[in-house]
Amino acid sequence: MPGINKAPCRFPLLSLAILAVLSIQPIHAAAGDAGIRTLQWNDDGAGADPAPSADAGDADVWQRIRNGFKIDDDASENPLVSMHEAWYAARPDYVRRMIERSRRYLFHIVQEVDRRAMPMEIALLPMVESAFNPTAESPAAASGIWQFMPATARLYGLKQDNWYDGRRDVTAATEAALDYLGKLYLDFGDWELALAAYNCGEGCVTRAIEKNVQQGLPTDYASLPLPAETRNYVPKLLAIKDLVNNPDRYGIAIDTLPNQPYFKQVTVRASMDIRSAARLAGMSSDDFIALNPAFPRKLIRSDAPVNLLVPVDKTDTFQRNLETGSWDSWQPYRAHKGDRPQTIAERFDVSVARLEELNPFHLKRGRLVRDQVILVPVRKRGTNAAQDDAPVAPAPPAAPRQARIDVQQGDTLFSLARRYGVTVADLDAANPGLNGRLQAGQRLRLPDGAAPASDAPAIRHASLAAPVDTSSRPSRYTVRHGDTLSAIADRFDASVADLKAWNPGFRKHSRIRAGQTLVVRRP
Repeated sequence: MPGINKAPCRFPLLSLAILAVLSIQPIHAAAGDAGIRTLQWNDDGAGADPAPSADAGDADVWQRIRNGFKIDDDASENPLVSMHEAWYAARPDYVRRMIERSRRYLFHIVQEVDRRAMPMEIALLPMVESAFNPTAESPAAASGIWQFMPATARLYGLKQDNWYDGRRDVTAATEAALDYLGKLYLDFGDWELALAAYNCGEGCVTRAIEKNVQQGLPTDYASLPLPAETRNYVPKLLAIKDLVNNPDRYGIAIDTLPNQPYFKQVTVRASMDIRSAARLAGMSSDDFIALNPAFPRKLIRSDAPVNLLVPVDKTDTFQRNLETGSWDSWQPYRAHKGDRPQTIAERFDVSVARLEELNPFHLKRGRLVRDQVILVPVRKRGTNAAQDDAPVAPAPPAAPRQARIDVQQGDTLFSLARRYGVTVADLDAANPGLNGRLQAGQRLRLPDGAAPASDAPAIRHASLAAPVDTSSRPSRYTVRHGDTLSAIADRFDASVADLKAWNPGFRKHSRIRAGQTLVVRRP
Protein backbone atom coordinates (compact mmCIF):
# COMPACT_ATOMS: atom_id res chain seq x y z
CA MET A 1 0.00 0.00 0.00
CA PRO A 2 1.45 3.40 -0.88
CA GLY A 3 2.52 5.84 1.77
CA ILE A 4 2.52 3.77 4.97
CA ASN A 5 5.53 5.80 6.09
CA LYS A 6 4.39 9.41 5.94
CA ALA A 7 7.85 11.00 6.31
CA PRO A 8 8.75 12.29 2.84
CA CYS A 9 12.37 11.78 1.90
CA ARG A 10 13.51 12.42 -1.66
CA PHE A 11 16.46 10.38 -2.85
CA PRO A 12 18.57 13.44 -3.78
CA LEU A 13 18.90 14.13 -0.06
CA LEU A 14 21.06 11.01 0.37
CA SER A 15 24.78 11.38 0.79
CA LEU A 16 27.13 11.36 -2.20
CA ALA A 17 28.48 8.06 -0.96
CA ILE A 18 25.06 6.45 -1.30
CA LEU A 19 24.64 7.88 -4.79
CA ALA A 20 28.00 6.44 -5.78
CA VAL A 21 27.00 3.01 -4.50
CA LEU A 22 23.75 3.03 -6.40
CA SER A 23 25.31 4.32 -9.64
CA ILE A 24 22.10 5.86 -10.89
CA GLN A 25 21.91 6.03 -14.67
CA PRO A 26 20.47 9.14 -16.35
CA ILE A 27 16.74 8.95 -16.91
CA HIS A 28 14.98 10.86 -19.65
CA ALA A 29 11.74 12.54 -18.53
CA ALA A 30 9.51 13.98 -21.21
CA ALA A 31 6.16 15.71 -21.06
CA GLY A 32 3.38 13.22 -21.79
CA ASP A 33 -0.23 13.60 -22.78
CA ALA A 34 -2.41 15.68 -20.47
CA GLY A 35 0.64 16.98 -18.65
CA ILE A 36 1.59 13.56 -17.25
CA ARG A 37 5.31 12.86 -17.03
CA THR A 38 6.35 9.91 -19.24
CA LEU A 39 9.47 7.93 -18.37
CA GLN A 40 11.56 6.27 -21.09
CA TRP A 41 14.49 3.91 -20.52
CA ASN A 42 16.48 1.07 -21.97
CA ASP A 43 16.76 -2.24 -20.16
CA ASP A 44 20.09 -1.03 -18.79
CA GLY A 45 18.48 2.12 -17.37
CA ALA A 46 20.04 4.56 -19.83
CA GLY A 47 18.00 7.22 -21.57
CA ALA A 48 16.26 6.20 -24.79
CA ASP A 49 13.71 7.31 -27.33
CA PRO A 50 10.15 6.10 -26.70
CA ALA A 51 9.62 2.52 -27.82
CA PRO A 52 6.72 1.70 -30.14
CA SER A 53 3.43 0.90 -28.43
CA ALA A 54 3.34 -2.63 -27.01
CA ASP A 55 -0.12 -3.21 -28.41
CA ALA A 56 0.95 -2.94 -32.03
CA GLY A 57 0.25 -6.59 -32.86
CA ASP A 58 -1.30 -8.03 -29.70
CA ALA A 59 -4.94 -9.09 -29.76
CA ASP A 60 -4.80 -10.28 -26.15
CA VAL A 61 -4.14 -7.95 -23.20
CA TRP A 62 -2.40 -10.77 -21.33
CA GLN A 63 0.04 -11.26 -24.18
CA ARG A 64 0.57 -7.53 -24.34
CA ILE A 65 1.46 -7.62 -20.64
CA ARG A 66 3.87 -10.54 -21.14
CA ASN A 67 5.60 -8.72 -24.00
CA GLY A 68 6.11 -5.67 -21.79
CA PHE A 69 7.81 -7.31 -18.78
CA LYS A 70 11.08 -5.49 -18.04
CA ILE A 71 12.05 -6.09 -14.41
CA ASP A 72 14.85 -8.66 -14.22
CA ASP A 73 14.17 -11.40 -11.70
CA ASP A 74 15.86 -14.68 -10.92
CA ALA A 75 13.75 -16.81 -8.60
CA SER A 76 16.82 -18.87 -7.73
CA GLU A 77 18.40 -15.81 -6.11
CA ASN A 78 15.38 -15.05 -3.94
CA PRO A 79 13.62 -18.06 -2.42
CA LEU A 80 10.68 -15.82 -1.45
CA VAL A 81 9.61 -15.69 -5.12
CA SER A 82 9.38 -19.49 -5.29
CA MET A 83 7.53 -19.56 -1.98
CA HIS A 84 4.86 -17.15 -3.25
CA GLU A 85 4.59 -18.97 -6.57
CA ALA A 86 3.77 -22.14 -4.64
CA TRP A 87 1.25 -20.24 -2.50
CA TYR A 88 -0.67 -18.94 -5.52
CA ALA A 89 -0.41 -22.26 -7.38
CA ALA A 90 -1.97 -24.04 -4.39
CA ARG A 91 -4.97 -21.67 -4.50
CA PRO A 92 -6.30 -21.78 -8.08
CA ASP A 93 -9.79 -20.59 -7.04
CA TYR A 94 -8.33 -17.47 -5.42
CA VAL A 95 -6.22 -16.77 -8.52
CA ARG A 96 -9.22 -17.36 -10.79
CA ARG A 97 -11.37 -14.83 -8.86
CA MET A 98 -8.56 -12.28 -8.87
CA ILE A 99 -8.00 -12.65 -12.62
CA GLU A 100 -11.73 -12.48 -13.32
CA ARG A 101 -12.06 -9.24 -11.34
CA SER A 102 -9.06 -7.76 -13.16
CA ARG A 103 -10.71 -8.10 -16.59
CA ARG A 104 -12.75 -4.91 -16.08
CA TYR A 105 -9.70 -2.75 -15.40
CA LEU A 106 -6.66 -4.26 -17.09
CA PHE A 107 -6.98 -2.75 -20.56
CA HIS A 108 -7.17 0.77 -19.08
CA ILE A 109 -4.25 0.16 -16.71
CA VAL A 110 -2.13 -1.41 -19.47
CA GLN A 111 -2.84 1.58 -21.72
CA GLU A 112 -1.66 3.97 -19.01
CA VAL A 113 1.42 1.90 -18.12
CA ASP A 114 2.33 1.61 -21.80
CA ARG A 115 1.80 5.33 -22.40
CA ARG A 116 4.35 6.05 -19.69
CA ALA A 117 6.73 3.32 -20.97
CA MET A 118 6.75 1.63 -17.57
CA PRO A 119 7.38 -2.10 -17.07
CA MET A 120 4.20 -4.13 -17.50
CA GLU A 121 4.81 -5.74 -14.12
CA ILE A 122 3.28 -2.51 -12.75
CA ALA A 123 -0.07 -3.40 -14.36
CA LEU A 124 -0.18 -6.52 -12.13
CA LEU A 125 0.53 -4.60 -8.91
CA PRO A 126 -3.18 -4.35 -7.89
CA MET A 127 -3.13 -8.16 -7.63
CA VAL A 128 -0.66 -7.80 -4.76
CA GLU A 129 -2.34 -4.74 -3.28
CA SER A 130 -6.02 -5.65 -3.39
CA ALA A 131 -6.50 -8.73 -5.59
CA PHE A 132 -8.33 -6.20 -7.83
CA ASN A 133 -11.11 -5.77 -5.26
CA PRO A 134 -12.27 -2.16 -5.89
CA THR A 135 -13.75 -1.76 -2.39
CA ALA A 136 -10.83 -3.35 -0.50
CA GLU A 137 -9.85 -1.54 2.67
CA SER A 138 -6.92 -2.52 4.86
CA PRO A 139 -6.75 -2.33 8.68
CA ALA A 140 -4.35 0.60 8.16
CA ALA A 141 -7.12 2.49 6.22
CA ALA A 142 -5.61 1.99 2.75
CA SER A 143 -8.35 1.75 0.11
CA GLY A 144 -9.07 0.91 -3.52
CA ILE A 145 -7.36 -1.38 -6.02
CA TRP A 146 -4.10 0.55 -5.54
CA GLN A 147 -4.52 0.71 -1.73
CA PHE A 148 -3.79 4.40 -1.22
CA MET A 149 -3.38 5.71 2.30
CA PRO A 150 -5.48 8.86 2.93
CA ALA A 151 -2.58 11.34 3.22
CA THR A 152 -0.69 10.03 0.19
CA ALA A 153 -3.92 10.04 -1.83
CA ARG A 154 -4.52 13.71 -1.00
CA LEU A 155 -0.92 14.51 -1.95
CA TYR A 156 -1.59 13.03 -5.40
CA GLY A 157 -4.88 14.82 -5.92
CA LEU A 158 -7.41 12.19 -4.84
CA LYS A 159 -10.33 13.93 -3.15
CA GLN A 160 -11.99 12.21 -0.17
CA ASP A 161 -15.22 13.22 1.56
CA ASN A 162 -18.48 11.67 2.75
CA TRP A 163 -19.78 11.34 -0.80
CA TYR A 164 -16.72 10.46 -2.88
CA ASP A 165 -13.44 8.64 -2.24
CA GLY A 166 -10.97 9.16 -5.07
CA ARG A 167 -8.86 6.25 -3.82
CA ARG A 168 -11.62 3.97 -5.11
CA ASP A 169 -12.06 5.82 -8.40
CA VAL A 170 -10.49 3.37 -10.85
CA THR A 171 -9.21 5.89 -13.41
CA ALA A 172 -8.23 8.65 -10.97
CA ALA A 173 -6.44 6.27 -8.60
CA THR A 174 -4.61 4.59 -11.50
CA GLU A 175 -3.31 7.94 -12.68
CA ALA A 176 -2.24 8.87 -9.14
CA ALA A 177 -0.57 5.49 -8.51
CA LEU A 178 1.44 5.67 -11.72
CA ASP A 179 2.44 9.26 -10.97
CA TYR A 180 3.65 8.17 -7.55
CA LEU A 181 5.53 5.13 -8.88
CA GLY A 182 7.15 7.28 -11.57
CA LYS A 183 8.29 9.73 -8.93
CA LEU A 184 9.72 6.89 -6.81
CA TYR A 185 11.62 5.50 -9.78
CA LEU A 186 13.16 8.92 -10.40
CA ASP A 187 14.11 9.06 -6.72
CA PHE A 188 15.66 5.60 -6.39
CA GLY A 189 16.69 4.69 -9.93
CA ASP A 190 15.54 1.09 -9.54
CA TRP A 191 12.10 -0.44 -9.95
CA GLU A 192 12.39 -2.89 -7.08
CA LEU A 193 13.36 -0.06 -4.72
CA ALA A 194 10.55 2.10 -6.13
CA LEU A 195 8.06 -0.70 -5.47
CA ALA A 196 9.42 -1.16 -1.94
CA ALA A 197 8.96 2.57 -1.30
CA TYR A 198 5.41 2.37 -2.68
CA ASN A 199 4.72 -0.22 0.01
CA CYS A 200 6.45 1.16 3.09
CA GLY A 201 7.25 4.77 2.15
CA GLU A 202 10.27 6.67 0.85
CA GLY A 203 11.67 7.28 4.30
CA CYS A 204 11.59 3.58 5.14
CA VAL A 205 13.64 2.60 2.06
CA THR A 206 16.03 5.56 2.39
CA ARG A 207 16.85 4.67 6.01
CA ALA A 208 17.46 1.04 5.04
CA ILE A 209 19.84 2.14 2.26
CA GLU A 210 21.73 4.49 4.60
CA LYS A 211 22.09 1.74 7.18
CA ASN A 212 23.60 -0.67 4.65
CA VAL A 213 25.93 1.99 3.26
CA GLN A 214 27.24 2.70 6.76
CA GLN A 215 27.91 -1.02 7.23
CA GLY A 216 29.46 -1.48 3.81
CA LEU A 217 26.64 -3.78 2.66
CA PRO A 218 24.92 -3.97 -0.75
CA THR A 219 21.99 -1.60 -1.28
CA ASP A 220 19.89 -3.64 -3.70
CA TYR A 221 16.31 -4.51 -2.70
CA ALA A 222 17.05 -8.08 -1.57
CA SER A 223 19.91 -6.92 0.70
CA LEU A 224 18.07 -4.15 2.56
CA PRO A 225 16.76 -4.55 6.14
CA LEU A 226 13.12 -3.82 5.29
CA PRO A 227 9.91 -4.67 7.20
CA ALA A 228 8.67 -8.23 6.64
CA GLU A 229 5.72 -7.09 4.50
CA THR A 230 7.99 -5.06 2.24
CA ARG A 231 10.57 -7.87 1.95
CA ASN A 232 7.75 -10.07 0.59
CA TYR A 233 6.15 -7.35 -1.53
CA VAL A 234 8.29 -7.51 -4.68
CA PRO A 235 8.61 -11.35 -4.54
CA LYS A 236 4.78 -11.55 -4.55
CA LEU A 237 4.65 -9.37 -7.67
CA LEU A 238 7.38 -11.42 -9.37
CA ALA A 239 5.55 -14.64 -8.44
CA ILE A 240 2.37 -13.33 -10.09
CA LYS A 241 4.43 -12.29 -13.10
CA ASP A 242 5.72 -15.88 -13.43
CA LEU A 243 2.15 -17.25 -13.10
CA VAL A 244 0.94 -14.94 -15.86
CA ASN A 245 3.96 -15.77 -18.00
CA ASN A 246 3.60 -19.55 -17.60
CA PRO A 247 0.06 -20.34 -16.42
CA ASP A 248 0.14 -23.93 -17.72
CA ARG A 249 3.13 -24.73 -15.54
CA TYR A 250 1.03 -23.95 -12.46
CA GLY A 251 -2.20 -25.50 -13.66
CA ILE A 252 -3.93 -22.11 -14.01
CA ALA A 253 -6.05 -21.14 -17.00
CA ILE A 254 -6.07 -17.49 -18.11
CA ASP A 255 -8.69 -16.77 -20.76
CA THR A 256 -7.93 -14.37 -23.57
CA LEU A 257 -8.76 -10.75 -22.76
CA PRO A 258 -9.58 -8.67 -25.87
CA ASN A 259 -7.18 -5.80 -26.38
CA GLN A 260 -9.92 -3.18 -26.42
CA PRO A 261 -11.59 -0.85 -23.92
CA TYR A 262 -13.98 -2.45 -21.43
CA PHE A 263 -15.54 0.84 -20.30
CA LYS A 264 -16.10 4.42 -21.38
CA GLN A 265 -16.21 7.51 -19.20
CA VAL A 266 -19.56 9.30 -19.17
CA THR A 267 -20.01 12.75 -17.62
CA VAL A 268 -23.18 13.10 -15.56
CA ARG A 269 -24.72 16.28 -14.17
CA ALA A 270 -27.46 14.62 -12.17
CA SER A 271 -27.81 13.47 -8.58
CA MET A 272 -28.94 9.87 -8.30
CA ASP A 273 -28.38 6.77 -6.26
CA ILE A 274 -26.24 3.93 -7.57
CA ARG A 275 -29.22 1.63 -8.02
CA SER A 276 -30.91 4.15 -10.32
CA ALA A 277 -27.68 4.69 -12.29
CA ALA A 278 -27.27 0.93 -12.74
CA ARG A 279 -30.88 0.64 -13.92
CA LEU A 280 -30.33 3.41 -16.50
CA ALA A 281 -27.31 1.47 -17.80
CA GLY A 282 -29.18 -1.82 -17.86
CA MET A 283 -26.78 -3.36 -15.32
CA SER A 284 -26.96 -4.96 -11.92
CA SER A 285 -26.03 -2.74 -8.98
CA ASP A 286 -23.06 -4.97 -8.13
CA ASP A 287 -21.61 -4.73 -11.65
CA PHE A 288 -22.11 -0.96 -11.71
CA ILE A 289 -20.45 -0.53 -8.31
CA ALA A 290 -17.48 -2.64 -9.48
CA LEU A 291 -16.77 0.08 -12.07
CA ASN A 292 -17.85 2.99 -9.85
CA PRO A 293 -16.83 2.10 -6.30
CA ALA A 294 -15.89 5.66 -5.33
CA PHE A 295 -19.29 6.55 -3.80
CA PRO A 296 -19.29 5.23 -0.21
CA ARG A 297 -22.92 6.22 0.43
CA LYS A 298 -24.04 4.73 -2.90
CA LEU A 299 -25.19 8.18 -3.94
CA ILE A 300 -23.85 10.25 -6.83
CA ARG A 301 -23.92 13.94 -5.91
CA SER A 302 -23.83 16.40 -8.82
CA ASP A 303 -22.56 19.55 -7.13
CA ALA A 304 -20.08 19.39 -10.03
CA PRO A 305 -20.03 17.16 -13.14
CA VAL A 306 -19.33 13.53 -12.18
CA ASN A 307 -17.47 11.05 -14.37
CA LEU A 308 -18.95 7.54 -14.32
CA LEU A 309 -17.58 4.41 -15.95
CA VAL A 310 -20.03 2.43 -18.07
CA PRO A 311 -19.27 -0.69 -20.16
CA VAL A 312 -18.68 0.20 -23.80
CA ASP A 313 -21.68 -1.83 -24.96
CA LYS A 314 -24.00 -0.09 -22.49
CA THR A 315 -22.89 3.52 -22.96
CA ASP A 316 -25.54 4.42 -25.55
CA THR A 317 -28.28 2.84 -23.42
CA PHE A 318 -27.14 4.77 -20.37
CA GLN A 319 -27.00 8.12 -22.16
CA ARG A 320 -30.36 7.59 -23.85
CA ASN A 321 -32.05 6.65 -20.56
CA LEU A 322 -30.34 9.55 -18.83
CA GLU A 323 -32.06 11.91 -21.27
CA THR A 324 -35.49 10.26 -21.29
CA GLY A 325 -35.76 8.11 -18.18
CA SER A 326 -36.61 8.87 -14.57
CA TRP A 327 -34.90 8.18 -11.30
CA ASP A 328 -34.86 9.14 -7.65
CA SER A 329 -32.72 12.20 -6.92
CA TRP A 330 -32.03 11.92 -3.20
CA GLN A 331 -32.29 15.14 -1.24
CA PRO A 332 -31.43 16.02 2.37
CA TYR A 333 -34.32 16.10 4.82
CA ARG A 334 -34.27 16.85 8.54
CA ALA A 335 -35.96 14.06 10.48
CA HIS A 336 -36.82 14.75 14.10
CA LYS A 337 -36.05 12.83 17.22
CA GLY A 338 -38.79 10.29 17.82
CA ASP A 339 -39.62 9.82 14.12
CA ARG A 340 -39.95 6.24 12.92
CA PRO A 341 -38.20 5.18 9.68
CA GLN A 342 -41.44 3.45 8.65
CA THR A 343 -43.35 6.74 8.92
CA ILE A 344 -40.72 8.59 6.88
CA ALA A 345 -40.74 5.83 4.28
CA GLU A 346 -44.52 6.05 3.92
CA ARG A 347 -44.34 9.80 3.63
CA PHE A 348 -41.95 9.61 0.67
CA ASP A 349 -43.45 6.50 -0.90
CA VAL A 350 -40.30 4.41 -0.52
CA SER A 351 -39.47 1.22 1.35
CA VAL A 352 -37.62 1.29 4.66
CA ALA A 353 -34.97 -0.94 3.09
CA ARG A 354 -34.29 1.72 0.42
CA LEU A 355 -33.96 4.41 3.08
CA GLU A 356 -31.57 2.23 5.06
CA GLU A 357 -29.35 1.74 2.01
CA LEU A 358 -28.37 5.41 2.10
CA ASN A 359 -28.97 6.38 5.74
CA PRO A 360 -27.28 5.14 8.91
CA PHE A 361 -30.28 5.48 11.23
CA HIS A 362 -29.61 5.93 14.96
CA LEU A 363 -32.58 4.24 16.62
CA LYS A 364 -33.84 3.29 20.05
CA ARG A 365 -37.00 1.20 20.23
CA GLY A 366 -37.55 1.84 16.55
CA ARG A 367 -37.37 5.66 16.80
CA LEU A 368 -34.66 8.19 16.01
CA VAL A 369 -32.71 9.05 19.14
CA ARG A 370 -31.98 12.59 17.91
CA ASP A 371 -32.65 15.00 15.07
CA GLN A 372 -30.89 13.69 11.99
CA VAL A 373 -30.38 14.86 8.40
CA ILE A 374 -31.21 11.92 6.13
CA LEU A 375 -31.62 11.44 2.39
CA VAL A 376 -35.05 10.97 0.86
CA PRO A 377 -36.06 10.43 -2.78
CA VAL A 378 -37.45 13.10 -5.08
CA ARG A 379 -38.53 11.79 -8.49
CA LYS A 380 -36.61 13.36 -11.40
CA ARG A 381 -37.01 12.94 -15.14
CA GLY A 382 -34.60 13.62 -17.99
CA THR A 383 -31.30 15.31 -17.44
CA ASN A 384 -30.86 18.45 -19.21
CA ALA A 385 -27.96 19.56 -17.06
CA ALA A 386 -29.28 23.05 -16.44
CA GLN A 387 -32.66 21.69 -15.44
CA ASP A 388 -31.29 19.00 -13.22
CA ASP A 389 -28.90 21.27 -11.38
CA ALA A 390 -31.66 23.76 -10.58
CA PRO A 391 -32.83 23.83 -6.98
CA VAL A 392 -35.36 21.12 -6.31
CA ALA A 393 -38.71 22.44 -5.17
CA PRO A 394 -40.03 20.85 -2.00
CA ALA A 395 -42.01 17.73 -2.71
CA PRO A 396 -45.77 18.26 -2.52
CA PRO A 397 -47.30 17.61 0.86
CA ALA A 398 -47.49 13.86 1.20
CA ALA A 399 -50.22 13.59 3.83
CA PRO A 400 -52.71 11.96 1.41
CA ARG A 401 -50.25 9.06 1.07
CA GLN A 402 -49.72 8.98 4.80
CA ALA A 403 -52.96 7.33 5.85
CA ARG A 404 -51.68 6.86 9.39
CA ILE A 405 -49.54 8.75 11.87
CA ASP A 406 -47.78 7.75 15.06
CA VAL A 407 -48.65 9.68 18.20
CA GLN A 408 -45.59 11.10 19.95
CA GLN A 409 -45.16 12.00 23.59
CA GLY A 410 -46.93 15.30 24.24
CA ASP A 411 -49.24 15.16 21.21
CA THR A 412 -52.88 16.11 21.75
CA LEU A 413 -55.92 15.81 19.48
CA PHE A 414 -55.95 19.59 19.17
CA SER A 415 -52.25 19.81 18.19
CA LEU A 416 -52.59 16.96 15.68
CA ALA A 417 -55.74 18.46 14.18
CA ARG A 418 -53.97 21.81 13.75
CA ARG A 419 -50.85 20.16 12.31
CA TYR A 420 -52.80 18.27 9.65
CA GLY A 421 -55.39 20.93 8.85
CA VAL A 422 -58.45 19.07 10.15
CA THR A 423 -60.78 19.42 13.12
CA VAL A 424 -60.74 17.42 16.32
CA ALA A 425 -64.16 16.08 15.28
CA ASP A 426 -62.64 14.84 11.98
CA LEU A 427 -59.91 12.97 13.87
CA ASP A 428 -62.48 11.49 16.25
CA ALA A 429 -64.64 10.38 13.34
CA ALA A 430 -61.67 8.77 11.55
CA ASN A 431 -60.71 6.87 14.69
CA PRO A 432 -63.80 5.31 16.31
CA GLY A 433 -63.37 4.40 19.95
CA LEU A 434 -60.70 7.04 20.54
CA ASN A 435 -62.78 8.82 23.20
CA GLY A 436 -60.43 11.80 23.13
CA ARG A 437 -57.53 9.88 24.69
CA LEU A 438 -54.06 9.56 23.17
CA GLN A 439 -51.03 7.51 24.12
CA ALA A 440 -47.44 7.79 22.83
CA GLY A 441 -46.88 5.17 20.14
CA GLN A 442 -50.55 4.93 19.25
CA ARG A 443 -51.30 4.91 15.50
CA LEU A 444 -54.10 7.17 14.18
CA ARG A 445 -55.82 7.25 10.83
CA LEU A 446 -55.92 10.65 9.14
CA PRO A 447 -59.15 11.85 7.52
CA ASP A 448 -59.17 11.92 3.71
CA GLY A 449 -57.66 15.14 2.36
CA ALA A 450 -55.71 15.93 5.52
CA ALA A 451 -52.65 18.11 4.82
CA PRO A 452 -50.04 19.62 7.10
CA ALA A 453 -50.65 23.14 8.29
CA SER A 454 -48.33 25.75 6.81
CA ASP A 455 -46.53 26.27 10.08
CA ALA A 456 -45.84 22.56 10.54
CA PRO A 457 -44.75 21.17 7.18
CA ALA A 458 -44.70 17.44 6.69
CA ILE A 459 -41.65 17.69 4.42
CA ARG A 460 -38.76 19.47 6.05
CA HIS A 461 -35.87 19.87 3.59
CA ALA A 462 -32.44 20.45 5.02
CA SER A 463 -28.94 21.26 3.91
CA LEU A 464 -26.28 18.57 3.73
CA ALA A 465 -23.95 20.88 5.63
CA ALA A 466 -23.41 20.10 9.27
CA PRO A 467 -26.29 21.49 11.34
CA VAL A 468 -25.61 24.70 13.23
CA ASP A 469 -25.07 24.09 16.90
CA THR A 470 -27.91 25.88 18.63
CA SER A 471 -27.07 24.67 22.12
CA SER A 472 -25.81 28.12 23.04
CA ARG A 473 -28.91 29.96 21.83
CA PRO A 474 -31.99 30.56 23.98
CA SER A 475 -35.01 28.59 22.81
CA ARG A 476 -38.46 28.43 24.30
CA TYR A 477 -41.29 25.94 24.31
CA THR A 478 -44.98 26.44 25.07
CA VAL A 479 -46.32 23.67 27.30
CA ARG A 480 -49.16 21.64 25.79
CA HIS A 481 -51.98 19.86 27.52
CA GLY A 482 -50.67 16.50 28.78
CA ASP A 483 -46.99 17.50 28.78
CA THR A 484 -44.74 16.48 31.63
CA LEU A 485 -41.26 17.74 32.51
CA SER A 486 -39.87 14.32 31.68
CA ALA A 487 -41.52 14.24 28.25
CA ILE A 488 -40.32 17.79 27.40
CA ALA A 489 -36.79 16.99 28.55
CA ASP A 490 -36.76 13.85 26.40
CA ARG A 491 -38.03 15.75 23.36
CA PHE A 492 -35.20 18.27 23.59
CA ASP A 493 -32.48 15.73 24.44
CA ALA A 494 -32.08 17.15 27.92
CA SER A 495 -32.68 16.08 31.51
CA VAL A 496 -35.30 17.26 33.98
CA ALA A 497 -32.43 18.77 35.98
CA ASP A 498 -31.42 20.77 32.89
CA LEU A 499 -34.97 22.11 32.52
CA LYS A 500 -35.06 23.17 36.15
CA ALA A 501 -31.65 24.80 35.84
CA TRP A 502 -32.76 26.73 32.74
CA ASN A 503 -35.98 27.82 34.46
CA PRO A 504 -34.93 29.12 37.90
CA GLY A 505 -38.53 29.98 38.82
CA PHE A 506 -39.26 26.30 39.40
CA ARG A 507 -39.66 25.18 42.95
CA LYS A 508 -38.94 21.62 44.02
CA HIS A 509 -42.54 20.46 43.57
CA SER A 510 -43.66 22.99 40.93
CA ARG A 511 -46.01 21.71 38.26
CA ILE A 512 -46.19 22.84 34.68
CA ARG A 513 -49.43 23.89 33.05
CA ALA A 514 -50.67 24.19 29.48
CA GLY A 515 -49.74 27.55 27.95
CA GLN A 516 -46.71 28.04 30.20
CA THR A 517 -43.45 29.02 28.39
CA LEU A 518 -40.25 27.20 29.29
CA VAL A 519 -36.64 27.79 28.31
CA VAL A 520 -35.56 24.50 26.73
CA ARG A 521 -32.01 25.33 25.70
CA ARG A 522 -29.32 27.00 27.75
CA PRO A 523 -29.22 30.75 27.04
